[in-house]
Amino acid sequence: MRLLGITLLICFTIACGAQRSFEKEPMINGVSFVGGPNPIDGSNFNSVKSIHANYITLMPFAYGDLGKPNIRHSNLNWQWWGESAEGTEKSILVAHEQGLSVMIKPQLWLDWGSFTGHQEFDSEEDWVQFENDYREFIMIYAEMSQKHKLPMFCIGTELCAFAEQRPEYWKQLISDIREVYDGKLTYAANWDSYKRMPFWDDLDYIGVDAYFPLDDGVSPTQEELEEGWSKWVNKLQQYSSDYGKKILFTEWGYRSNDYTGEKPWETGKGQSVNLESQSNAYRATFNQFWDKPWFAGGFVWKWFPNHGKSGGPGDNRFTPQNKPAEEVLRQEFGQRK
Repeated sequence: MRLLGITLLICFTIACGAQRSFEKEPMINGVSFVGGPNPIDGSNFNSVKSIHANYITLMPFAYGDLGKPNIRHSNLNWQWWGESAEGTEKSILVAHEQGLSVMIKPQLWLDWGSFTGHQEFDSEEDWVQFENDYREFIMIYAEMSQKHKLPMFCIGTELCAFAEQRPEYWKQLISDIREVYDGKLTYAANWDSYKRMPFWDDLDYIGVDAYFPLDDGVSPTQEELEEGWSKWVNKLQQYSSDYGKKILFTEWGYRSNDYTGEKPWETGKGQSVNLESQSNAYRATFNQFWDKPWFAGGFVWKWFPNHGKSGGPGDNRFTPQNKPAEEVLRQEFGQRK
């Protein structure tokens, strides 16, 4: 019994030591800033600063088709300004003038919104073509991140099959990025595939798009949503401990509709506006994560540059703008730094 007690004490000490080993850093209180069709100025960030956010992601897009290897990107004549290389760089400058940190998070748009995690190919020739195009796309923004001394860069978003099937490509890509960029690196893994990503050892943060199912009720309470988080919190904490890296929510958020906690990654079966459920889900997430030493923070999905015309009490989509959830963000970001 004494030996067992000593063993347990040693294990407990090691576990605590692993948690204490994380450096104390300012919490990333960020929003996913939507690139719009028109150029922006400093006034477009007033609403971001008003909620005490300290970070934004900018999301330039490349375009392709599911099952086809070619990618089109960078200043296409039909592309929205804020999703282009030109618009991304200008947005960085404006955000910096407003005192905001920036992470670039490049994304693919396939067909009419097909899930990027399904992109894969039957032939080696197609894989190589796709990989070469993707590398060209990503390196533009890695170099841009270095040019503007951005503290962090996201190397990809929800490319499940690509990441799982081509691990050696990703390891080489990460090495190539580190040749031109000296900041921190992460990747935005889908909530149900982050454990299958083969490259966390090579990155600085474990990035998760955190659309975990929490509760299947029509209008769950904050307490019910926190209970729904409990099993996922334990798994994320263990995964963080296994790799010795903090968890970063590269995206997180909830629609302001019924069944908001059931399948947060999609429309869901309830279309009715439910502002209270969105607020409850926000509070539950803050309570479950923002005081954890292994948690780095995250980026709310999503925030539009034209604040006055975004969201509102009749809107059932993700943005918290001009809804009670905006005040939740203001309170929580203001006190959880």
